[in-house]
Amino acid sequence: MGFLTRIRYMRYAKQYLVFALVTILIAVGSLLTLGLNKGIDFSGGLLLDIQFEKTVSTEQVRTVITQATGIDAQIQQVEVRGAENPGATEFLVRTPELTDEQKDSLFKNLLHLGSYEVISEDAVSATVSSELTQKALLAIGIALVLQVIYISIRFQFRMGVTAVVALLHDIIITAGVLSLLQVEINSNFVAAALTVLGYSMNDTVVVMDRLRENLHNRQKGESFEEMATRSIQEVVTRSIYTGVSVILMLVAMIVLGGSTILDFALTLLVGTLAGTYSSIVVAAALWYLWERNHDGRHPGPAKAKPAKA
Repeated sequence: MGFLTRIRYMRYAKQYLVFALVTILIAVGSLLTLGLNKGIDFSGGLLLDIQFEKTVSTEQVRTVITQATGIDAQIQQVEVRGAENPGATEFLVRTPELTDEQKDSLFKNLLHLGSYEVISEDAVSATVSSELTQKALLAIGIALVLQVIYISIRFQFRMGVTAVVALLHDIIITAGVLSLLQVEINSNFVAAALTVLGYSMNDTVVVMDRLRENLHNRQKGESFEEMATRSIQEVVTRSIYTGVSVILMLVAMIVLGGSTILDFALTLLVGTLAGTYSSIVVAAALWYLWERNHDGRHPGPAKAKPAKA
């Protein structure tokens, strides 16, 4: 990947931002037209705790529920509680609200897998779902504000703002792709989104640290554009290698992990791709253009530092 260290990155700063803006508009358009495919955590539904007397797989339960109701339920195998039979298996099943006919069909079809007991049956109301939505947005908002404060103290305010703009880019792109694919959004999405924020911010801080260091130690005759480009060239290989290693792991999770973690892994994959791109060029390009046009101090070549007496 030696060619990555020879690209004149800041020469195309405006093009990076135009591309980012276009992708954001496409993502927002999808969110406005298709919307998010909200799971019961955010839209309300039914939560069943079901215990079978014998060993049953998650896929067997999923197949029976789909045949009985036509719904792709969220199914999680949990540790068996209070069962005398060592071969017993227990599941938490989340579905949208079911009619009485659908519930009757569901309970009858589950008998095909053997005897079972419904440990609990709870309805998730729209009020609770609305509260979960507000808390999810609050968690993401707090994370963004704290990161602006951290980078503003650690580096400078403009770097903090541009870093958070890049993070918003990552979240919007991720949500837009999930909207286009109609991936179900549940509480795991919040965990994945916060993970993406942390990963992307880590990458962005590395870039910003190099920009700040090189800004204060510009080489003789080096222009502001050349300094910013050199900063990215010095960290781009590290960022790409880190991103590729994470992406390979996530692809393996998607291919081999099964349907239980598919949505979570896919969210992380999209967010990691967007975060790697935004950390390398979007945050840096936005800071470069803002800093260059702020007071006109940086564009020209750096002057030689006076010799010490």
